[in-house]
Order: sequence, then structure tokens, then C-alpha cells
Amino acid sequence: MTEPVRLTDSAMLARRLLWNRATDEPSSAQPIMVLLGPTGSGKTRALQSISQDCGNGVVHAKPFDFGREQPATTVVALAAISEDLSRRWRARRSAKFTRFALGLVAVQANLDTFDRVKARAQMSAALREFAESPRANDIAGQVDSTADAAEPLLDPVLVTAAKLVLPRLIRTIGRRSLAGAKRWHADIPEAEGAEPLDALIQLSRRARSEPEAMTAWLTSAFLADVRESHPVMARPELGSPCSCENEAGKTHSHNWVVLLDNLDHPGGYAFLGDIIAARERHLRQHNEHDPLLFIGTSGRWNPEWESHWHAPWKSAATRSDEVLVVPRCRDAGHWRNNSGVDRPQAPVHPVLLEPLEIEETAGLIGRSPYFSEAKLAQRATAGLPKAVEAVSEILPTARLREGRRDILEPAESTPEAWQERLTDLRVSEQLQDVDLAEFVNAAPFATAPWLVPAESTSLVSLPQTGRILTELRSALWVIAPDRDGGTEDQSLLHPWIARTLLFALNARGEQDGGSYETQFKALLNDPHTRRDLARTSYCLLALGRFGEVVDTLHERFDQMSHQKWVDLLVLVTSAPDDKPLQRDNAQVYADLVEQDLRDGPAERDQVRNVLARLIAAYWLIANPLAGPDRERKNIVVQSFHELAPLSHRPDVAALYEAARRADQLF
Repeated sequence: MTEPVRLTDSAMLARRLLWNRATDEPSSAQPIMVLLGPTGSGKTRALQSISQDCGNGVVHAKPFDFGREQPATTVVALAAISEDLSRRWRARRSAKFTRFALGLVAVQANLDTFDRVKARAQMSAALREFAESPRANDIAGQVDSTADAAEPLLDPVLVTAAKLVLPRLIRTIGRRSLAGAKRWHADIPEAEGAEPLDALIQLSRRARSEPEAMTAWLTSAFLADVRESHPVMARPELGSPCSCENEAGKTHSHNWVVLLDNLDHPGGYAFLGDIIAARERHLRQHNEHDPLLFIGTSGRWNPEWESHWHAPWKSAATRSDEVLVVPRCRDAGHWRNNSGVDRPQAPVHPVLLEPLEIEETAGLIGRSPYFSEAKLAQRATAGLPKAVEAVSEILPTARLREGRRDILEPAESTPEAWQERLTDLRVSEQLQDVDLAEFVNAAPFATAPWLVPAESTSLVSLPQTGRILTELRSALWVIAPDRDGGTEDQSLLHPWIARTLLFALNARGEQDGGSYETQFKALLNDPHTRRDLARTSYCLLALGRFGEVVDTLHERFDQMSHQKWVDLLVLVTSAPDDKPLQRDNAQVYADLVEQDLRDGPAERDQVRNVLARLIAAYWLIANPLAGPDRERKNIVVQSFHELAPLSHRPDVAALYEAARRADQLF
């Protein structure tokens, strides 16, 4: 295999899945992996890294993109994939897609509809011309004439694809392999026991009247060709070390790899369904598996997967043992445990793409990973490559000033300037009929750390909110944290999108149907919010009612376990604020502490004083778009340490751990 400087997590995942079987093992099912990530998360780059890592050492098809302008059917995709798999491989024979090519020829043959004798002669002539033509140009010409005659009856996209790929596929066909391919078409159940020539005629006619039957037929032919060519092409490249992460020392074969980009576009999910159906048909009849490892990408969640997998935005509290948690890329791919027993089988295995590491983010913005600029970019974008590129264009060239809140503010802080960032990332691409102003209206309901549940009743004045929240989930902008903390059903909108929405809402004031204050009040007054302490406190803090939040956390400091109390504090202080961005953290912090001293209770114990400083400082440094602030961070760390000896509970270790985690924020 070609060894890049640094393997991506997706390439490492592919290596873990390359093992097909040892020479003395039966064949086993191979997964269909789908790498999930929102727009701009590097899905295409992930497939390219897999292709680069495979190099000449592993037979693979380069990424087929379902996101092209012309919708791709399953047969069109298989035509492109078979052409790519049959290219010249160093020190290997060429793959032969004889059955599939013969099927394409038969489908496009111009046959007499009524006279069986003429139809047999026409099919024989079509097969003979393709089998005996010695030159690629002649083959291409014959494809053109046959395909042109079939255009009124067949999808023109399929006709075009056949013109492009058949010449290469037919180059590898010999008389002996053609005879075997004819017998295969006669032996499949759909041929109903007909002789080879009659079977092809029958299948051709059926394909014209039943496109689904044509897809099933040609998909089965494609997989049969793969099973035949695989044994002589699957061993690791001679003279090179094997890089698959499996049982070392065993003589074994590798899977072939098929890469599929943008499966969420037209034709992508249908392609997976057709492959799965063809595999199941063959397994019922022959009890053997094909050696193809499919790895695709999707920028959307498919609800059909929920019979086997938890949707990524569902919290840990809602999970059951009957379905699997969608893993991160680094944790996926180990389908067998030490006892050799397979994990519960699912036809599709979704995997969440890993965000960029701090070193990768630093490389994109051209800064050192040890500098505050790289850390700010990592926090603001959560490692989303497209967002990192946007941040790199607006970061100041000079050293960041401590406590600045306006570092990532557009040059003109208008609603339109903030909304442009959403447009650049195509966040609302599936909501073309929803005005962007309505999307911004929904900001509090989308950015709260749980999303408004379906049973909420007080949001009838916002008719598009349900659609917007559904789209954010489906487009994978919302991910549940690894563990629950602070409230049930917790889920988090991507920080770059969340803060952009909120700043756009705050920048426009009362225009376009709602302001920051009115929308958060609507969220606060929702009955579902009122039943939850964390949600209520979150909304109160977002509205600037700082003293009420201090009261709540003070009252419960010794009433609940300190770990749950810390979780509550962290969740509540993730709330946004509507303070002017031009005022730095030091000014806002002083105002908050002074406000609590002025409006708080007359009798104050030491815990109350420490909490006021802690909540104010944590709230300010939790803003993912604010710059580094060592002074506020030190206040948070010191405050947690001060609270420990004031506690009446035995579990103060959670407070010290919270101090340690806070120290890593910047």
C-alpha cells in the first residue's frame, strides 16, 4: 500500500476492514460502511484518503459521486464502478465483468417484439459483434448504434453510461468466458429455465417493461463477476508488506473496496438497497458472500437505519440494548470479538467522521497548535473543516488580546452578515421555501441543549420551527454528547452554527417577527421547559437574569451530588448572552458580579459569593467564539477549589475534577 505522511481515521478504518478471509476460512459478510458528517466535514476528503492509501496494493474503485448533476441509477453506478475495477493493476490480472457487460449488451439489443426467430437472430448478431470485434473503436461504434436504437425505450443516462464503459469491459472478454456468462444468465431463477439465448431475450424484454427487474438482474451479474475475479486478484501485492490490521502471519485475501460519495443524493440510498437485496438473494441460494467492502459518505441521516442504530442526536437516556450506538470512526470496524462471534448484523453500518485534531486545524489556519488562535479556531468550529476555512479568513494577524468577545465578528455586524455564514455552509439547503429570517427566529429553540421536544404546545406562533429542527437533526448538525449531563434528552447543535444563529437574531433587534429577548421568553414559557430545572435556568441566564441562576445553584449546592451539580452548572453556563460584543470579558464580568451584589440577598454566605464569581466567569469563557481569557479561567479554577472545603457532602472529588477540566478550556 501507498503510505501517506499521516493516515486519516477513515483510512485506518478501511485497513481494519480489508481482511476478507484466510485461505482455510469460509467467506463471511462484509459491511457497508457509511461515513456520516454535516456539510463541510470532509467526507469527500475521507474517501480520497482511503483511495490514496489503497494505491495499487488493494483493488478498489475510486469514489463514485451520487452528487453529480445527473441523478445516477444503480446500473449507471455499477457501470462506472466495474469500469474502474477492471483498469490495469500492477502485477495483477484485470477483473472481468463478463456477465455484467453481456447483460448491458442484451438490454440494449434492438429486438423484434413479435417474431421470436428474428429476435434470436438479432440477439445472436449483437453478441457475436461484441465478442469478435478486435478494436476498441469498432466496439464503441457498435455500442453507439445499438444504444441509439434503444434510446426511446431506455433511460438515456444508462445509454450514455453504456457507451462509455462497454468498450473497456468487453476488451477483457474471451470466447470461453462469454460462454460461461451466457450459462449464468440462463441459470438464474428469473430466466425460468430457458436456454441461454432465449433467457437473454426474455430478460431483455422484461428489463424494458420492468426497470426494477433490470436493476436486480444486472446487480446480481455484477456481484457474480466480482466473486469470480476476486480469488486471483485479492492477495496483498507481491513484495510489499500487508497493512491490513488483522491476524498477522496468515495467508489471506483482501476485500475489494468500492467508494461511494454523497449517498444522500438521488440514487445513493437506492443503490445500497439494491446491493443489499442482491446479496440476500444470492445468500439464500448459495450461502456464500461477495468480497466487496462498500464505504460511502452521507451528509444526512437515513431514518431506515433506526431499526438497528440510534440516531446520533438521541441521548444516552433514550437508548436501549436492542439497537447499536453509532460509533466514531476510530472505534468502528471491529466486527468480531475474541471469541469469533459476529456483532449483531445490520445491512448498513453508519460511522461518525472524526473532527479535525488541533494540529490539523492549526495547519489550515497557518498558525502553531500551541497558540491561542488555533485553540480558538478549534473551539469555535469543533474541528469542522469548512468552518475552519471561514475562521482562517477573519482571524486577526496580530496576537489575540485577552478576553476579546468580537474576534470572529463580521466586519459589519448585521443580520445579513451573520446569515451569510449559514448560506456558505448550506445549513438550510433543504429548506428552500423557508425564509432565512424564519430560520433565525428558531435560533433559541434549536440551540438550547436539548431541542424543543415534539410534545411542546406553546410554539404555535412559530409554524416552521418543527421543520427547521427536523432538518437540523437530519443534516447531522445535532449530535448527542457521549454521556448525559444536566438534563434529559440532551443534544447539541454545532457551535459554529448555533452562535451564528444567535448573533444573527441579536443583531436584527425586533424586526422580522421576533427579537432575541422575545424568542427566549417564548422558550422559557414553554411548559416543557418549565418542568425542567436545567432548561429553566438556561433560559434565565440567556435573558440576563443572572441573580436568579445564582440563587438556584446556591440552593442546590449541598442538595444534589456534586457531579450532577457540576453537570448542571456546565450546561446552564453554555447559554448565550446578548451583551455587546465590543465589551470584553473583564467589563461584562465586573457588571455581573456587581449586579449580584446589588440585587442579591442582603445576607450572603461565602458559598454565595464564590458562586457568583464562578458562574459569571464560567459563562464568559464557555462562549466558543470568544478569545482566550486566562484571568476568568483562573477565577473558575480557583472557585472550584474554594468550594470543596465549604461543601457538606463527601463527594468533593467532582469539584476538583471540574477545576481540572476548566483549566483545559484554553
